[in-house]
Amino acid sequence: MTTANPTDHYLNLFRAALGQSARDGETLLREVLHSALRSLDEEIAHSRGQPERDRLRLSRQWLDNKAAALCAQFPALLRQVFQSKQAISSQFGELALGELRHDQLEQMDETQVLERVEMARVLRLVQLPVQSSLNELNGYMSALEGLDHIKPERNPLRPQIYLKVLHQLMVDASVPTPMRITWLKHMATALGKALRGSYALLARKIKSYGVVPLPQPEAVVSDRQVKPSKPELMRQPADKGEASSQPGVLTLHRLHELFAAQPAAQEHPAPDEAEPQFAGNTDLNAWGGNDAPTTDFAATIPAAFEALQSLIQADDAFARLPQRQQPVSAAASQPESIRQNFRRKCQNSAQILSFEVMCQMVDNLVQDPRLLEPIRRVIEDLEPALFRLVKADVRFFNNKLHPARRLLQELTQRGLAFDSVDAPGCALFIRSLHRYVNPLSRMPVDSAEPFELALRNLNTMWSKQSTMSTKTVEQAMQALGRAEERNLLAEKMVAALERIPDMQRVPAVVADFLCGPWAQVMAYAELNNTEGVEDPGEYKNLVNLLLWSAQPELTRQDVPKLTGEVIGLLSKLREGLALIDYPSLKTSAFFESLMKLHQQAFQPPSGEPEQQVKNSRDYLLDHHQHWVAPAEAQDSGFIDLLDEETAPSFARPTDLPTTPMLDSVIPMVSQDRPVPSSIDLGRLAVGTWVEIHVEDVWQRSQLSWISPQNTMYLFTNVYGGRQSMTRRSLEKLLTTRALRVVSEQSMVDGALDAVVHAAMLNSLDLRL
Repeated sequence: MTTANPTDHYLNLFRAALGQSARDGETLLREVLHSALRSLDEEIAHSRGQPERDRLRLSRQWLDNKAAALCAQFPALLRQVFQSKQAISSQFGELALGELRHDQLEQMDETQVLERVEMARVLRLVQLPVQSSLNELNGYMSALEGLDHIKPERNPLRPQIYLKVLHQLMVDASVPTPMRITWLKHMATALGKALRGSYALLARKIKSYGVVPLPQPEAVVSDRQVKPSKPELMRQPADKGEASSQPGVLTLHRLHELFAAQPAAQEHPAPDEAEPQFAGNTDLNAWGGNDAPTTDFAATIPAAFEALQSLIQADDAFARLPQRQQPVSAAASQPESIRQNFRRKCQNSAQILSFEVMCQMVDNLVQDPRLLEPIRRVIEDLEPALFRLVKADVRFFNNKLHPARRLLQELTQRGLAFDSVDAPGCALFIRSLHRYVNPLSRMPVDSAEPFELALRNLNTMWSKQSTMSTKTVEQAMQALGRAEERNLLAEKMVAALERIPDMQRVPAVVADFLCGPWAQVMAYAELNNTEGVEDPGEYKNLVNLLLWSAQPELTRQDVPKLTGEVIGLLSKLREGLALIDYPSLKTSAFFESLMKLHQQAFQPPSGEPEQQVKNSRDYLLDHHQHWVAPAEAQDSGFIDLLDEETAPSFARPTDLPTTPMLDSVIPMVSQDRPVPSSIDLGRLAVGTWVEIHVEDVWQRSQLSWISPQNTMYLFTNVYGGRQSMTRRSLEKLLTTRALRVVSEQSMVDGALDAVVHAAMLNSLDLRL
């Protein structure tokens, strides 16, 4: 059974495996700590120098004193982490104890950086002996989780988790950082051996229950790694001495110094002397040779832009783009020589390291297939301007407010809107980049001013073309906001209705009506109660009358009352339903059922019991929670997937403007809110790009708005279409795999995080 929907049997086995592993944690850790104590004794015996011997003895004494408490607390914390989302890792979280983002690195001190590197080394030592048995266990655990292929990062029993729990226990026990590192080094071998046996035993137990493991992939790797884009930029030192002697090698320590250090005052040469300017060709002399001509741009930056734009025919350049058949990476040999030329001109180690960061960051963006090739070309052509900026500001890429980083941020985030060069607005978007971004490569750059001007021009152009889109998105947000507020109040109304005894005596159709549309009517009246009356519209008072009229055994006892009240009852019901624009067909269907109940008052009892509602709330709220009125649905493109068998389709306006909206899917400035890789709706951020399966194709869209109570979600796409849905509908899309995340964080953030990940690999002295 390896389907995507695990059976209850498999889920129970999965939970049992986690529980057994947690219970065995105390015995496992006790064995590991005993081995660590013996290992410390051996190192003390062979240590040289009294200071080192005293340090090791103190570490051993602390470990001996803390061992019993650590073993006792280990199972409970293991179980807690197994059951939490912390046990699911993401692309960069497999390397050490967890995510390490570039903005976190800036805030860390030297000791924390050292601990991260040492923890990663310990993890490698633990992984080596367990990999074979862990691969086997991954096949079983992925099968129990109902996955269609093995996902090692979803296995809560990974060595990373055990190390994470151990580290947390030590932190809670106030063990100093150097001592924690020492302990874990001496635990590594024993922990690997213990986990290898534990994994093999658990795999045999799961197999005994008839579970068929998922097949192993052709190549199984212990960690998900981001391969370096160009080998010489990520050369691996053979040892620490080699690493320290090569100033261009990025290690986590050096990257931390670059990110965290305050920039020193620098004397910048004049632009003409600092870098020869481009002549619009790829001749190496024009890219920094000694005989290169000086720049003609002696005027202001805006004047330079105007001059360049007169030389560059954006439309012609764009028209030639499809004829450029070679892939982005095919031109690597030529730019690489250019890079070497720029590298030689770096004047200090900070510039060298900054240059290496820029190379890797640009490569990560240029080689990212989520962006169309013409957009990646623009980023590639922007590289020389960024390299010049490195000489003026070695840390600009780590400043989210810097114009150069904001420029990269905006063009990549907006570029994600297009999954095809034929998408509406794509041609105009790329023309705007050629008009305002391409000239930067031919301009003198010794400050942020050229990037600021380019960004200002782009935003001006985009904002003029996004007025209609922004208005429609705001209209959709307002409609959904009203719907959520009304639905939340209606839910409280339903809770009050449940306490009425007659609710359990009326037929299901009446209880369904009261807990559904009529609760919406009462909530609407309450929200629009400008006069402050206790029962606006007297719709609440109508509930008891409706309940009485729906019980023939009661109405038979007072037929005159029924005949006298029925006209006013129906009139009031119609009045209330009109407030929420309730569909006339559904109104008529309910009235027909109600009239049949009323007619029974004039007939003798049949002796057959009326159909009752056993649990009105469970039955009714499944259908009526987060109901959206037709007008609200039209404004927001609302769909209810719970009642639909097919995937949603975005509305494509039939009256598209002749000039497509550039940022029809971007109603506001791109946001820098990181989101974890595992899809957690509670933390899903506005700005996230997704693809939704629509009519056998994947259509790209952006999460543009989340309601205040996280019950409603609004997506917009490049066609100007809007799609809104409830949280439950969104969960259904994820469950049926009709929605997948394209970008959970800004692409610039992701590119810099990849640089940090690569620096960590360099710090481990690994050869890729």
